[in-house]
Amino acid sequence: MSAWVPHDNQPLPPVPSPEDPGAAVDKINVTNSAVVLADRYGDEAVRAHCLRVAAWASELAGALGISEKERKLIERSALFHHVPQFLMNEQARVRLLAEMRVSEEGQPAFVPDEVRQVLAAFQGLQPITDAGLARIVAVLEISDDFDQYFESQPLFDPDPATEDECAASSVQTMMSYLQVTSRTDINRVIDRLPVFPRAAREVIKHAANPEVTVHQLEAVASKDPVLAGRIIQTANSAAYSPMQPIGSIPRAIGHIGTDVTRKVLLGAALRGNFASMQLHQLWNHSLDVAQSAEMLAGESSLGLDPAEAFLAGLVHDIGRLAFSIMPVAFLERFNRLTDGGCPAVEVELGLVGRCHGDIGGETLVRWKFPEAIVQAVRWHHRPERSSVPLASLLYLAEFLCDADEDLPSYVRLEMASKQAGVPLSVVYRVLRKGPDKLESLRFAA
Repeated sequence: MSAWVPHDNQPLPPVPSPEDPGAAVDKINVTNSAVVLADRYGDEAVRAHCLRVAAWASELAGALGISEKERKLIERSALFHHVPQFLMNEQARVRLLAEMRVSEEGQPAFVPDEVRQVLAAFQGLQPITDAGLARIVAVLEISDDFDQYFESQPLFDPDPATEDECAASSVQTMMSYLQVTSRTDINRVIDRLPVFPRAAREVIKHAANPEVTVHQLEAVASKDPVLAGRIIQTANSAAYSPMQPIGSIPRAIGHIGTDVTRKVLLGAALRGNFASMQLHQLWNHSLDVAQSAEMLAGESSLGLDPAEAFLAGLVHDIGRLAFSIMPVAFLERFNRLTDGGCPAVEVELGLVGRCHGDIGGETLVRWKFPEAIVQAVRWHHRPERSSVPLASLLYLAEFLCDADEDLPSYVRLEMASKQAGVPLSVVYRVLRKGPDKLESLRFAA
């Protein structure tokens, strides 16, 4: 999926889903004519929202012990809950289909009667007549409020005292039923993360310094065979094409230069934390963000340090390591919701009350990282809540790398652009080009 470029007349892009929203409509046996109408009168952002509400509502219904039949009805109602009211009106629908020359002969109704009844109650068009309907409408309302709360976060003051009480109540209700872990559980998971090796601290100390000398880099690389191997492997890679094979650290550094050597050492020191198969893609993404952050820092009017930005990009998603080793109950619920179209950050906050940025920041404190990087990682998905420009820079870098970990927001993107000192016109220009000079650090796809 290519990077989305906001425009005043362009709707926000959909949150990634395992299937197209149109396919989700087909899944509940809606007619072809209904799909035509939905495509013409819907928009991507609304349909993505409906998919997310359906996923949250289904999960909440399951947690409440609601029957499978009612849970399916809630899902279907969620998928339709933003259909324009004139399409819910039978006479208006028939007239519109006739004008469009769309035949519905032999096809079921656009909106099934039972779904129409739920939505009429949900929209306040008719009274709620029984406890079962009240339960279905309540689940739908809570799920809709919950998703809209996250959609609207960039627009409001982060002070909890100013939050909408109704939205806050829905958030608390949803989290009270769906959370399967406690703060103690999270702390245990963080404790299980690998201890940051002393050798890696030595690498961070020297390689993160743009003034480091060749002799200092040689000394650091020589202390660890893995680090030495990565430097030599990079020097012999296709990106540098030496005339003859290079077999020594001094020659390798001389060939690729101190700047690339620094990056290779930093990457090699951190890469081992992502060694399991399910984390390979995460590490490759971290390399992309690191290189994008470095380039953006070089364009910032605030004089941000590209070396610091590169390191921050490498570790910006370190909190996702913690989520990868969470209890099975959490992982199952997490996967169902993300498969249903809910972005990872929203799911993390919904199930744990903390996102991977917050947990990543806490992890980096334990690893004794610089405070600016700790704060940047902690707030890289909520840059408006931080005064650290590096947090906004990471947000922009993830945008360039199509991270799709959070709901897209033009407001947040524009705010991050100002706080990082990088105009949006520059952000769109900063796309990595040319050969990947850190290819030796990547895992095979």
